This record gives sequence, structure tokens and C-alpha cells, in this order.
Amino acid sequence: MAVRNNAMLTRFLVIAFLSILLSADFAGAHTLGVDKGELVEKGDGAYSLVSKVPQRLAHLITTIRLPERCGLQGNPAGERGTYEVRFSFKCARPLTADDTIFLPWKREGIMLTVNWLDAEPVTRFTRREGEFIPVVLAEYLAGSGSLWAMARRYTRLGFEHILEGVDHLLFVFGLLLLVGGGWRLVKTITAFTVAHSVTLALATFGIVNVPPRPVEAAIALSIVFLAVETIHAARGRSGLTTTYPWIVAFGFGLLHGLGFAGALADIGLPPTEIPQALLFFNIGVELGQLAFVAAVWPIIWLVRKALVPTPKWLELTPAYAIGTIAMYWFGERALPIFLPI
Repeated sequence: MAVRNNAMLTRFLVIAFLSILLSADFAGAHTLGVDKGELVEKGDGAYSLVSKVPQRLAHLITTIRLPERCGLQGNPAGERGTYEVRFSFKCARPLTADDTIFLPWKREGIMLTVNWLDAEPVTRFTRREGEFIPVVLAEYLAGSGSLWAMARRYTRLGFEHILEGVDHLLFVFGLLLLVGGGWRLVKTITAFTVAHSVTLALATFGIVNVPPRPVEAAIALSIVFLAVETIHAARGRSGLTTTYPWIVAFGFGLLHGLGFAGALADIGLPPTEIPQALLFFNIGVELGQLAFVAAVWPIIWLVRKALVPTPKWLELTPAYAIGTIAMYWFGERALPIFLPI
């Protein structure tokens, strides 16, 4: 009899525990879970944003915060269905890559799909940051808006990329050391520009597809090669690079263009903006490159024109420094290719 009573008590406790577990609203205690969502562009500045959650979690989906030119339509708290909370809103001008929608939802994040007009859907995961889940529309391949906004956006990206790309700048610096100034420098820089513009376009349109690791390792090797050629030229041993530097600049420019393409791919491009993005990104790269040349070349010229004689080893120090740094980069970039972790 006692055994039977114990069994009945155990069953009762298990059933009671499961009932409490299933009925408890743990989501109200703290933020939990990742939901699916969908943002749909309907045209004429109209949009809908849907959070796909069950009714028991609907209270965690609160009023969204929109850009100033946008306003909610219908219930500000959202229209609540069986398995979704839907917000409708309209903007005076369409949403662009400069906009962010803030979701003050008590959830850890959202797997959001954005359906832009005349474009393929884009799905990204956005994590909660503090009190909000910030939906940065640039990450969802939103368009730039006006032509001026597009030009400003991609020109700035290109300018910033070249100035932050130390390996590309080191290659340009090596060209300056080797070529000097005047018409030779103009032809060399132009050849480098044309070449990396070609491969940047080919890679962006998917015509050429090269894995990024070998490209980055080869870029480092191109700098090593340039440093060696500079040392040989200083010792009176002329080669192809010394005689026709624009040919070498063009060849290695093709390689560097693949590196630029990797950077452009990382930010994502709205399909409708690819040609314009390429144009203005290239313009930004060239402006950054010219700014670097304008800053560095006068210093090189002044040092070479200085009346104080310098020993040969001191003249070769920049080339050796460039080569050493580039060899370190090559080892760092090539090792994962042969010994993947």
C-alpha cells in the first residue's frame, strides 16, 4: 500500500511540475529567444514589418522606432495575430542604407528577411544591443537613395579603404621609391589604377572568382618583389621593373584589384547599384591613393635633394623595411592556406 501511495505521489509531483513548467512565462523574466521577421517594401514609401511570434510572447514585441520621416499606420503597438505581430508604416522618402530601425523587443535577436522592390530577398541575423535590436539597413543591402547619396557613400568607402589598406599603400610607396617622379610616375600610377579597376569589376560581377587567402598572400609577395627590385636598382642592376615600371604596376594592379573586390563584397552591394558603386568606389580609391602620393612624394623628393650625403645602407633602409614587413605578412597569410586550422 505504501509503495502504491509513493508511486501516486511521484506521478502527481511530475504532472504538477510539468504543468507549472508549461504554463510559466519565463520570457517575461529576461530576454530570451530569436524570432523570425520580415520587412516588406510595398511601394510609394509603404512598408510592413512582421515579427513571427506565438501569442504568449506577443507582449514582448513593443512599438518600433522608425526614422523621423516615417510614421506608423494603424495600431502603434502592432496588429496581433495568432502567430505574428504586424506593424505598418509609411515614409515620406523610401528607406535607404543610411537608415536604422530600432526594435525595443525583449528578445535576443531577430532573423530578418527584407523584401525590397525589384530585388532578391536579403536575410540577416541581427543581435540585441542594449535595449534595442538595431536593424541597420545598409547590412540588408538597402539602396543609397539619391545619386548624390550613392556617390558620397561609395566614394567615402573607397577613400577609407585605401587609406586603411596598409599593404596597398606600401606597394604604392615602393613604386614611388623605384620610379621617382615626373611622367614615369604618372604612367605607373595610371597603369596600376586601370589594372585594379578591371579586376575589381570582373570580381564584383562574378566573372572572376578567386579565394581571398591566396590573393592576400600574393599581394604581400608583390610588395616583396617590389622591394627587391628597388634594392637591385639602387645597386645599379636594372630590370624590367626599372625599365618599364608601368608594365609591372599593371600586372600587380590586377592582383590588388581582387583584394579591393573582397573589401567591396564584405559590405554588400544592392543589385541595382553595382555599376554606380564600382564607379564611385574606384573614384574613392584613387582619391585616397593620390592623397597618399601627394603627402609622401614631397618628403622623398626633399630627402633625395638634401645636400647632406647619406651612406648607401641608409638609402636602402626603406626598401629593406618594406620587404621585411611584406615577408612577415606573406608568412602570416600563407600559413593558413597550407596548414588550415
